[in-house]
Amino acid sequence: MTAAAPTSIGALQVWPLYDGRFHLTNPPGVPEPNSPEYPVHGEYFHPDGTWLMDIGAFLVRTGDRLLLIDAGAGPSDGAIYRPPPAATIADVDPGVVRYFRSMGATDDDALLARLQVLAGTNIQHGQLGTSLARYGFRPADVTDVVLTHLHHDHIGWVSRDGTPYFPNATVRCERRDADFFLAPDHDDSFYVWMSNATPTGQKLAPVLDRLELWDGDANIAPGVDVRFAPGHTPGSCLVVLSGGTERALILGDTVHCPLEITDPDFSVLADMDQQLADRTREMIRRELADGTTPAAAPHFAGLRFGRVVPGTGRAGWTVDANAPSREA
Repeated sequence: MTAAAPTSIGALQVWPLYDGRFHLTNPPGVPEPNSPEYPVHGEYFHPDGTWLMDIGAFLVRTGDRLLLIDAGAGPSDGAIYRPPPAATIADVDPGVVRYFRSMGATDDDALLARLQVLAGTNIQHGQLGTSLARYGFRPADVTDVVLTHLHHDHIGWVSRDGTPYFPNATVRCERRDADFFLAPDHDDSFYVWMSNATPTGQKLAPVLDRLELWDGDANIAPGVDVRFAPGHTPGSCLVVLSGGTERALILGDTVHCPLEITDPDFSVLADMDQQLADRTREMIRRELADGTTPAAAPHFAGLRFGRVVPGTGRAGWTVDANAPSREA
């Protein structure tokens, strides 16, 4: 298999690293198969009406540094995982119930119905190391791991079997996310149930001695800046890549798919603070509205950069012609 050429942003080079895929029950508001926007966003929709969402990361070379933006869902034997179903609230882990209570779910019947929907989720991952090798890189080549936030599907490869997977890398994240997810009383029961995830504290424990935090906005490396963009998590950030007159955004989970950019009424409803996340996305929409700045995210189909097509509504997204695909 031939590896795709990197995307260039000035002197920066960017490679997509595919790790796996979620197969989820659709959020409300997705386009119908016969609608004008379906062909544009159809990579996200399975014929049975469910939702497909890739899991990945981005490798960025700037000067003599090699930065990994996010770190996938982590090592796996490649088997498909599906959350165990629950017939009654009594069958549900109390930590999962507390998670939904914290999100405002006070009605037991509604909570159970939501859990039954989520129990139809499939997750399969474990390919990031193979993707890295496809481009001729080793884990030891990575100098920095930059985490847009600390959800399990973005930190999964920071460690493996209790040791750092990237032995020479400094690991970086925003302070508010570290304070929240590494608090002694933080409970990852929902993500353990939903995705068979390793708890955040356990996953990050092997790299705490090399963890460096930033506050708000920061410059990480030449041409690589992080911008505070909260709502999805308390310290959620996006990454701004710049070189010469060129510029691009890596959106983390501020945006899960281009439809959240082109349609203000659509959301995958996966944010800790939905109203704040909606305001963050509106800021991103304004920034991308003229179609001059490409953007990508770890859950975009094929991890490909694309742009808004101004004036075309929900159908207004086009993938950059030189954007590499995970199938390349």
